[in-house]
This record gives sequence, C-alpha cells and structure tokens, in this order.
Amino acid sequence: MQLQDAAQTLPKLLSHMYWREKSAFQLQEDLNEFWVLFAVENGSFSYQIQEHEGIAAFGDLVLCPPGVIFRREVIQPLSFHVMLLQWCDPLGHSLAMETHIPSGKISIQDLNRLSSNYAYLKKWFQHEGNIASSLRQHVLTDLWMLVVEEAYSASPEALSPWTAGITNNKDALISGATQRLHELASSTCIMKDIATELGLTQVQFTRRFKKSTGMLPIDYLTTLRLQKVQQLLLDSDMTLGQIAGQCGFENEFYLSRVFKKRMHIPPSSYRKLHRL
Repeated sequence: MQLQDAAQTLPKLLSHMYWREKSAFQLQEDLNEFWVLFAVENGSFSYQIQEHEGIAAFGDLVLCPPGVIFRREVIQPLSFHVMLLQWCDPLGHSLAMETHIPSGKISIQDLNRLSSNYAYLKKWFQHEGNIASSLRQHVLTDLWMLVVEEAYSASPEALSPWTAGITNNKDALISGATQRLHELASSTCIMKDIATELGLTQVQFTRRFKKSTGMLPIDYLTTLRLQKVQQLLLDSDMTLGQIAGQCGFENEFYLSRVFKKRMHIPPSSYRKLHRL
C-alpha cells in the first residue's frame, strides 16, 4: 500500500466493545462481514488470519478482513477493544475495494499516545448518542493516523510501508524478551537478568532491543507499568501507594514523578479527568 492511499483511506466505526480480563474467547474462530480490529490493552493472545499468525500484546493492533476466518486463543488474561469497521474516502463514501489495507498485526511504537487513545475509548464506551459516537470515531481515526504517521517516519520515500517495517518483523529473540517484560512488568525487573536469560550482555541486549522496537528496554518497561497504572487509576479505588506496589514502582512518590513526566499530568488529575 502506498502512503498516499493510506492517508486517503479512513476507518468508519460500526461498533465498539471493550472486554476486561477475559480468560478465554467464547469463539476460538470467527468470520465477519466487516473488518475487525482487536486492540490489546493488557494481556496477550495468539492469532491466525490466513497466512498471518503470531502473538499480540499491548502495543499491537490486529486487523482481519471481512469473509476471512479469524482464529485466536487467549494466552494471558486479556483486556482489549474490539471494533467492527469499514473503510471510506475522506468524503465518507464507502470503498468497495480494500485490497490495499493490510491484515494481521501492526505494532505501534508510540505507546503513550496509544494508551491515551485507549483511555478515551474506555471513557466513552458506555455512552450513547451522537456526541459519544463522534468521540469514539475520532479516537479510531487517530489510531489509524498513528499507523500512517509511523509508516511515513519509517519510509518517507512513500514506498509500501507494510514491506518497509510497519509490521515490525521483529528479532525473534527480542520478541521473546518483550513477552518476558510483559510478564515481569508488575514485579522487580532487572534488565541484566533478562539479558543473561537470552545469552546476551546487557549492552548487546539494549542495542538489539532498540534496533527491533525503537525503544530502550527500560523505556518499554516503564511504558508497560504506566499503562497498568492508568488502568488501575480508572478501574479501581486503590491508593497511589497501593497502585505503585502493584505496578513495580518503589513507592508512590517515584510513581507520581514518572507519571507526571511521561503523561504531563499528575495521577490524581488523570483519575479525575478520565474516570466516569
């Protein structure tokens, strides 16, 4: 797909569901008449869509075309958004041919922006009416523009982004490392130990991780932890100290400092702003 095609093709949201801590799918395979988007907020699942298969976790979007069997299985309890959509031109006219839209997994690099979009999707999930619908549509459009933006950054020559790195054919060893970080994000996690598990020095691990994901391992881990913090701020009445203990931070003061630096807002203000 050419980048100019991507920028001129916009998703139209038909329905949106949010599932929290789902331990298993009711249907392990499904077939829909519309495009399906799975956006993982927490946990992980395996998928198979035609020749595309793998594991999706936080940071991953999985797209399945209409009329195609979507096989999936939960690996770790899954919190995720499911959206049915169709593709339109900038004027809102439905597109009959969507062969330029990719299927399978798209990995997003800007996890802070992704987390923010998920927070707004959750905020407006149970609201009805035209305004709430428009807000959900806005978030979906921003998710797609994030995909296009990262594709352009990876391939400014406007070659096909799906062969230029947007699907992030990651180093298999580092893919295992990211899964390990997901597992250890809520506990004390020492990068040197993970590097040793992989048979790498800490310097080799850091360089290889940055090359594969575009992020330093510690930044990736911090993002995972803050994503969990955001979830607990919105979905629980836990104190900041309790949340810090659940998310791998030394104490509430350190958590507050990191949160404000990354999110540009104190945790207490974030809770008041986004909580229903």
